[in-house]
Amino acid sequence: MKHFSTVSAFALLAAFGAAPALADAPLSGSVKTKDGAPMAGVTVSAKMDGTPITTTVFTDQAGRYFFPDMPEGKYRVWAQAVAYEAGKSEVELKAAKAQNFTLQTIADFVRQLPGDELLAALPEATADDARMKTFIRKTCTGCHTAAYPLQHKFDETGWNAILEAMKRFNVLGVHKGENEPPNASIDAHQAELARYLARARGPGETSMNFNLRTRPTGEAARAVYREYDVPLDPDLKLPGTFYQNDGADWSKGTPSGMFGGYGVHDAEADLDGNVWFTHSWPSRTITVGRIDARTGAFKAIKVAEPNGFASQTHGIVRDQKGFIWFNTRPGSSPGGNPTGLAKLDPKTEQVKVYNPPKPMSGTAGTLDVDPKGFIWVTSPDGVLRFDPEKETFVELKSVTYKTPQGVGTVYGTAADSAGNGWWLDMKFDRVHKGDPKTGQAVEIQLPAVQAEKDRLTEGEKALYAKYVVPDFNTPYPWAQGARRMGGDKNPDGEFVYVGNSFGGNLARIDIKTNKVDLIPLPNPDTQQPYQVTIDKAHNVWTNLWSTDSIAKYNPATSQWTIFDLPSRGTETRHISLLEKDGRLQVVLPYSRTRRVAVMTVRSEADMQAAATRAAP
Repeated sequence: MKHFSTVSAFALLAAFGAAPALADAPLSGSVKTKDGAPMAGVTVSAKMDGTPITTTVFTDQAGRYFFPDMPEGKYRVWAQAVAYEAGKSEVELKAAKAQNFTLQTIADFVRQLPGDELLAALPEATADDARMKTFIRKTCTGCHTAAYPLQHKFDETGWNAILEAMKRFNVLGVHKGENEPPNASIDAHQAELARYLARARGPGETSMNFNLRTRPTGEAARAVYREYDVPLDPDLKLPGTFYQNDGADWSKGTPSGMFGGYGVHDAEADLDGNVWFTHSWPSRTITVGRIDARTGAFKAIKVAEPNGFASQTHGIVRDQKGFIWFNTRPGSSPGGNPTGLAKLDPKTEQVKVYNPPKPMSGTAGTLDVDPKGFIWVTSPDGVLRFDPEKETFVELKSVTYKTPQGVGTVYGTAADSAGNGWWLDMKFDRVHKGDPKTGQAVEIQLPAVQAEKDRLTEGEKALYAKYVVPDFNTPYPWAQGARRMGGDKNPDGEFVYVGNSFGGNLARIDIKTNKVDLIPLPNPDTQQPYQVTIDKAHNVWTNLWSTDSIAKYNPATSQWTIFDLPSRGTETRHISLLEKDGRLQVVLPYSRTRRVAVMTVRSEADMQAAATRAAP
């Protein structure tokens, strides 16, 4: 890992962005076990000294890896596989270079695991254990990956202390106060849950059952990642010796998001391939950031609030003309600018903010663009559609917003191929479809997870009969956990898709009939989809945010492809695509570790060409 100086990081990136181009050379090699057996699907990463870019590839079935040609220089290179000690080396790349690794097995690999592996290993043989496992998945992973708490061991007293804190803090880490009631669901299950966790992740013998999934093969093993470091916010005034775990070394475990890890939320590439991301944390310097795709050089763009703070933001989208759109909100500036919608020109870096007129609701932070170029952005109680030509807003309201069980939480939005707007209430699994011509909306209720309803005890039935849902992170046990959504905007696109994080599936909704079908992930009990986006071939992409992986669903074949991410603790809450000149790039912000990744997939011909260029 690294000691990261904020001041030197900004200077480094500025200098790197101006550096002359160097000659490129191929780096390749093999990965084997100590017995000489080839290891397929091993993650191999390389980072040039003094630069913010990490490139990652995977070994093929013969245990060989091939990097795309990279600039000559000195690199740190490392190979990682779960249950093995990482292989590490330094390489001076001047011409075709081979670097081989032999990996040694390790006994304690828990800290290496992503969240889905830890969830899968939790005991569920009895009805009570199955209830507790569901509770952890649907309550304790609402705002962070299961890997963060479960990499640690605590006795029953320790787990009780953690639960005591969790029931009194909200998703933003704000304490509710002594006069506010604790989270009723956590409070009711606290003692039982602490005992369960102490058996699973306590100081004694574990009740967990690890059955590690296979490493990437086929298309997933042809993925190439470029991960870009985002400098720490200078507002934090961290010391030059500040140690930051960026998730690159799996043996360090899933990082904490504290002290500068947060901030990066959504990300989009502009038409030149440079990446823009939203910054959701209080700052005096940044509302959105720009990353040069070639050099990794970083630049902060600030939308100023009256007190000197930067406006905070959340969602981002690129329109057909290449403009970047994002929401704005006062954040740390009480009485500051109203919530609005911002347009950024990537060429000039000029920003113009549009504020919805009163009495319309302000913007809430998730965006999409429809086939005609209208911008859709959520509001607290519905959605707004903005006309970039006329610079006017149209408002559509949720059918159901305030209920005896609590006020709804509008989050994901999408536009479909017919120009309708869609948004969802993730607290109550309600999806809304709005017609901008009539200004009317219809409501679609996602089906409950019946198996979880059937599993409830009599005490739980009584609890949830009068349960007021405190926030979207602790809904009913039978909730699908609808997060964000995407529409198939191809001219013949027929569906919108919802990422059901707790249900482990995609809800596919027919835009004409409103019929809902659920498409389960390969492992619905552990894989948690979040944002959804659709490419020009109708493939559906989603980020499995607590699993350090993403997924592609091919509706023509009903086949899933799971792509592993190179780092731990990514917690990517957004996924976007850039399709240009026959090439598809998948853009992924790492919210917990303050990085952004771009993934491409090489063809078989690309791999053969790389093998031909490789050192013998």
